[in-house]
Amino acid sequence: MPIQKLTLPMVGIDNEADPPWEHLSTLFHIFPHIVAAIAILSAATLPYMEGRTFEVLVVFAILSLQVIMRGVADLGFRRRHPSDTAQKWLKRFTLVSVLSGVAWGASLAILYSGGSPDTQVVILAIGCGILQSSAARAYMAPRSTLLVIFVMIAAINLVAVREGNWIMVPICLAYVGFLASYMIRLIAMDERRLAAETKTRTLVAALAESNEKLTYANEQLRRHAETDALTGLGNRRGFDVQLSHCLGRYRNDREPLALLLIDIDHFKLFNDTRGHQAGDAALQVVAEVIAACMRDVDGTAARYGGEEFAVVLQGNHALQPAVFGEDLRKRVASLFLPTADGGSADLTVSIGVATAGPEDDERSLIALADRRLYDAKACGRNRVFDTDHEERLVGSA
Repeated sequence: MPIQKLTLPMVGIDNEADPPWEHLSTLFHIFPHIVAAIAILSAATLPYMEGRTFEVLVVFAILSLQVIMRGVADLGFRRRHPSDTAQKWLKRFTLVSVLSGVAWGASLAILYSGGSPDTQVVILAIGCGILQSSAARAYMAPRSTLLVIFVMIAAINLVAVREGNWIMVPICLAYVGFLASYMIRLIAMDERRLAAETKTRTLVAALAESNEKLTYANEQLRRHAETDALTGLGNRRGFDVQLSHCLGRYRNDREPLALLLIDIDHFKLFNDTRGHQAGDAALQVVAEVIAACMRDVDGTAARYGGEEFAVVLQGNHALQPAVFGEDLRKRVASLFLPTADGGSADLTVSIGVATAGPEDDERSLIALADRRLYDAKACGRNRVFDTDHEERLVGSA
């Protein structure tokens, strides 16, 4: 029922995942209480002019204590321990809120009692303003706000009835009914706001999760698209992307760059005599050796095509690429690949090495490494060439 909303301690207080700390911060703020104290003391000028100095001093003392109490509560809330719960501070707010209602009600009742009609009208106007202000924040803490309203109305009505002004009772009851209906609408609006925010957060979380899954799926697709299914190394597409990236680092950061093209010797004959399954196994074994050599190396490896592989080295390892190539060649030469007839077959590779220069691009670097690979195969295979064949001939003459 709508009336039950007025008994809520605070909208959203049961949400442990997202407690309404913002509401509590607003409720504990001292500024509205300073304004209320100033308003009541301003109204007290009329009783003071009527010679009721003692009553005014009592009201001043009550309001001073009330403002000090709210200031201490506000400071305590701001310095609360991170482990404190919203429930704990809501209970403290309810206590100081009711005490504030008692202070306001007592102050207004003291100033109202025995005052002239003009003074009483002003006091009632100030009281209505404070009640209206309290009701405007009822959506934050309905129960304590209702208690404050009842305490203040009761205090003024007791004084009015004592002076024979019974008409105040139905008027105040009507006013309380108006405030109650106003509070119910505010509470309903805040509940709808909280529900909308919760729904929005749920949708945003679901969207973030979907985006994360989509990003992961796209990354998997990209890796799949740039990975050779047989060997697990990068494929030609992935190699092109990585070579372009490494050339960018070479040009921008002057990091040394070298390219090795690796070809399995006599692979066509191996395939024809041993069968395609043995050929696939040979490709996988060579790929495993290359991957092992690439551990702790700044670079990338790929199946360039057919029985040919490519390795890009960057940084310190690119300063001596022939040493890396020779180590790789020896590891492959030491392999003995089991065959279907129970025997074994040996493998060798030829390697062409090219080191990037200032004028090189992807095409020229690949062409240089390919030419040196061709020279290595032409000169007997199972070797590493990092210079052109003509340079070797000149050096040996």
